[in-house]
Amino acid sequence: MVRNVNQDSLKSYISKMVSFGTRNTLSDIKSKTKGIGAARNWVVKKFNQFAKQSDGRLTAYLDTITFKPDGKRVDQPTLLGNAVAILKGTDANDKRVYMVSGHLDSRVTDVMNRTSDAPGANDDGSGVAGVIEAARIMSQYKFPATIIFVAVSGEEQSLLGSGFMAAKAKKKTGM
Repeated sequence: MVRNVNQDSLKSYISKMVSFGTRNTLSDIKSKTKGIGAARNWVVKKFNQFAKQSDGRLTAYLDTITFKPDGKRVDQPTLLGNAVAILKGTDANDKRVYMVSGHLDSRVTDVMNRTSDAPGANDDGSGVAGVIEAARIMSQYKFPATIIFVAVSGEEQSLLGSGFMAAKAKKKTGM
């Protein structure tokens, strides 16, 4: 699988992430070309492209929750969305789940600034590119355990996206 990693793909994914201007969690969710909404929808679209080569084992979706203002890093009701792809394991008795993640959002120095460009190539466009490339490659293989690929949002707002995902997992498993 390592030999299948394509540097041109990684570079194009990072460039695309940068093209959204800012991916601040509080930024535009309606634009098709700018802001966090466009970025997360694009990642789900990429995951869905890879689903076509997975014999129906990869499913992708946008997992959302609305956060209320907290007086700290969220100043208005905010629809947070994690871009998720699940590659179902082939062994029904194998309950293991592996997660590959990066964070979708980016920011300038002021965490509340939702309009200034914050390209975030390194923080964390490169991480999301790695997640996308792993999904592209791994969706062509079969594994006994389930693998979840996720580009979480809200990390710059105090780990909101990963916290949301962890709370759901905890509730589902009863831990």
